[in-house]
Amino acid sequence: MNKKFGAAKQPTGTPSLGWSCVVVIISLLTGASAVHNIYKPDLRLPPENSVDTANKSQPETSK
Repeated sequence: MNKKFGAAKQPTGTPSLGWSCVVVIISLLTGASAVHNIYKPDLRLPPENSVDTANKSQPETSK
């Protein structure tokens, strides 16, 4: 009966902040990779000429 309440084993705690950041970044990149492998979004930029012609074809509104 000499033991204090809860003194049996100390909690292990969390790993260092550096390892936590590394784990978070790796899990985010892995999740993004999985999503992009499933949905396969089209991330190509439009050609510069089509952007210029789209801007010229829109009428400018003036007040």
